[in-house]
Amino acid sequence: MSKPSRHRRSRWGWIALMVAAAGLLLAQGCASSAPASGRPGQLQVGSPAPDFTLTDLAGNQVSLSDFRGKAVFINFWATWCPPCREEMPEIEAIYQKYKDRDVAVIGVDILEKEDVVRRFVQEGGYSWTFVIDTTGEVTTVYKVTAIPTSYFIDGNGIIRAVAVGAMTRTEMEARLAGAMR
Repeated sequence: MSKPSRHRRSRWGWIALMVAAAGLLLAQGCASSAPASGRPGQLQVGSPAPDFTLTDLAGNQVSLSDFRGKAVFINFWATWCPPCREEMPEIEAIYQKYKDRDVAVIGVDILEKEDVVRRFVQEGGYSWTFVIDTTGEVTTVYKVTAIPTSYFIDGNGIIRAVAVGAMTRTEMEARLAGAMR
């Protein structure tokens, strides 16, 4: 059996490196295009969730404080983000299961045009509340550095869990259960 040529070894090494790099990027989530400011890292579990007001796809003003008394699952995402797209059906399933149990789900799209977001939501058949962070300000306040990033907030407005990267339905339910207590 002959040894592989140097050219073949370097090509396979390059391919392996690219596959590893792609895997790391997917594991981290998609990079956010939101402006970066403030200190790095997410808001801390146990701290109050900052209130915000954004416009939903029907043109209504939606504030986090509107949902006081409910557990809230906030998902920062974008239509172009593969991990975000992958977890959307799971979020819909969570929403359908818990919508009548004092749980709200808010999808915060980052910096995209309303028609793009509306088309994606309609084509996917997603029915929870979607708002658009048109300036990136809310994304910055929530210290989102990769998407998807999700916050789970209890009925008193306290952050109970933070997840960076796509989650399974089981992971979502476990974090949501902590916010529902």
